[in-house]
Amino acid sequence: MESLSIAVEHRGGVNKYPAKSHAQRVGDATGLSEGTIAIAGEKQVMYSHSDQPRHFRQDRYFYYLTGCNEPNCYATYDIKTDHLTLWLPPVGNLREVFYMGRGSTVEEAMNKYDIDEAKYLPKSKPSGLRFDDALPYFHNQSSPDSCFYGLNVTILTQRHDGTSCKSVDLQAALDNCRAVKDQDEVALIRKANDISSQAHLKILQNLRNLTTEAQAEGLFTFYCIAAGAKEQAYGPIMGSGPNAATLHYQANNEAFGNRQLLLVDASCEWELYAADITRTIPLNPKKPGYWPSKEAEALYKAVERMQEEAIKMLKPGVKFNDVHWHVAHMAIDALLDLGILKGDHMDIFHSDVYATFAPHGLGHMIGLEVHDVKSVRPSEDPHNVADAYAAYVARSDSKYAAKPGFSKAEHFHMDLQMLRAPNTLESSPLEVGNVVTIEPGLYLNELILRAVLADPKQCKFIDVEVLKRYIPVGGVRIEDDILITRSGYENLTKALKGEEMLKAIRTAV
Repeated sequence: MESLSIAVEHRGGVNKYPAKSHAQRVGDATGLSEGTIAIAGEKQVMYSHSDQPRHFRQDRYFYYLTGCNEPNCYATYDIKTDHLTLWLPPVGNLREVFYMGRGSTVEEAMNKYDIDEAKYLPKSKPSGLRFDDALPYFHNQSSPDSCFYGLNVTILTQRHDGTSCKSVDLQAALDNCRAVKDQDEVALIRKANDISSQAHLKILQNLRNLTTEAQAEGLFTFYCIAAGAKEQAYGPIMGSGPNAATLHYQANNEAFGNRQLLLVDASCEWELYAADITRTIPLNPKKPGYWPSKEAEALYKAVERMQEEAIKMLKPGVKFNDVHWHVAHMAIDALLDLGILKGDHMDIFHSDVYATFAPHGLGHMIGLEVHDVKSVRPSEDPHNVADAYAAYVARSDSKYAAKPGFSKAEHFHMDLQMLRAPNTLESSPLEVGNVVTIEPGLYLNELILRAVLADPKQCKFIDVEVLKRYIPVGGVRIEDDILITRSGYENLTKALKGEEMLKAIRTAV
């Protein structure tokens, strides 16, 4: 997996998505020698009080096991016989076909998907059966003594035909498999990154003609759709000025005016696999391709250093927590160097005031979800935050580990809200095939800062006069998608940043 540059095209039956190998991996991961895994795809539903269908988005676990992006389907995988079956809804009546089209026929499904067999569901319910209603039907089609295992289900009441469904850590088995990407999956993430990186370049090249957040969003999504990526991996964020300090800002409806920076957090997905890229771009400089203020430049370069150092730390076996904490201390040093914070580094660390400026985790897994699942293998680290931090200090050789009193930390910031992030305490060390984002940021959210300045325990660490100069900058975030390889890492993101970004703006015609 050292240099994966495969261009995979899954449409039309070419280089089929490796559903069968995924099913085999999951079957092995369950530790079961026999039994049937049964999983339901997403249903096509209408908006309430409307004749319009909701936007369809396939269940990612179902897609992982089938490669099928069609509604109202099911799948079963017999572990003992290694047999993967895709269950299709029957072709609807002619009126439905006229209006909505139809799904795949059995013959078409066998051509499109990496499966052993395709079958139609009973015609009595063309829109697809409920999962628990479907179990007896699947049971009748399989070996009579087969035990069914489902995803996130409680043990169902024993039915008259003896059918039941159990969970038996199927979620853990799926997550452990999904967290380690194979070559096909990496190729899809790479493709999403390539298209998204080019869309970011289009914004740089046309920056002189853009005057609103909406125009930036329109240009970005236009390029992605024209390149064949019709789905965005998440709602695009085009935050100018103070809007850059709202982490998930998505209104994208304001003019740039005299604002200093534009934070662009936007990426497409390719064949359901996501990219996640953020760039922060200078606005309104005296000359295009330069920084509008020394404060904007200083904040950007501080975040750039944080990201570069974090990426260089990545390799198999590394605890993502260690990188997260290292960058947290870099953030404190940066804020001290900028003059925004004052006082002793460790006092600031224990006060948690730096979280006002760096409130989120360093990154997350990425794949079929933009915030993808993580490995759930047992971790040797303690689940108490202070003890886990002490373990980080003990194994760390960074300059921060040598600071006095470092191992006595009792209170400090750690973002545990992103439950699928690899920097939660129970997360496993990085493995070959993981793809993670590295996205440090520094923000000046005026509303949050007012609350902190009202707290005497925290405001003593802030130089208010310096802070006033930085507040107009808004915020800076830089984010790349990183593949963990045997020798270390590969950066899958090609979007320009730093001096290359500025040069692209200056040379745009």
